[in-house]
Amino acid sequence: MTDEERKVITDLSKCNFKQLHAYFMDLAEKNRNRTKEEKLALKEKNEALLKEFGFCTIDGHKEKIGNFKIEPPGLFRGRGEHPKMGKLKRRVEAEDVIINCSKESTIPVAPPGHKWKEVRHDDKVTWLASWTENVQNQVKYIMLNPSSKLKGEKDWQKYETARKLHQKVNKIRENYQIDLKSKEMKIRQRAVALYFIDKLALRAGKSYAI
Repeated sequence: MTDEERKVITDLSKCNFKQLHAYFMDLAEKNRNRTKEEKLALKEKNEALLKEFGFCTIDGHKEKIGNFKIEPPGLFRGRGEHPKMGKLKRRVEAEDVIINCSKESTIPVAPPGHKWKEVRHDDKVTWLASWTENVQNQVKYIMLNPSSKLKGEKDWQKYETARKLHQKVNKIRENYQIDLKSKEMKIRQRAVALYFIDKLALRAGKSYAI
């Protein structure tokens, strides 16, 4: 909502959303009943967007971009019973977005009346744009498609590292068995985490922040 709208609408529980709900239900029904011509027109529109925004050039090679569309505003869902389910995801503006491109490349033009948060030239990373979403305060990225050459090389390096793990896994196990008896709490906690990752073959990841 705008500042003016916030002055008028101060309590959402007093708002009647029946007309809005009916509108979206009607829109969903129309989408389900699109004609063949309408579906073809929509397909052509999406293909035009992909052609304009779905590719970039890296080291002289045309590469496909994985996710070139930023998520629209809406309610956050998350996975399972996420503690922040239902919180409002605000619209991402150009002022929130960092563009990452080479110094020699043509910088994408921001929407009229807006400007990018920052334009940087970092060739040590593979992301093309980033922004911080407001619900979990996490950084989101526009990345290359998994089929791209650069992405494939990064994945290959990652799998090679995993493949070489067997050469050191016995030493790692010895170390965490020793660390389980450490006097320092943090070292013992790390050892317990390593034990469960090892024994249960867990894929380590981030926990949800409340």
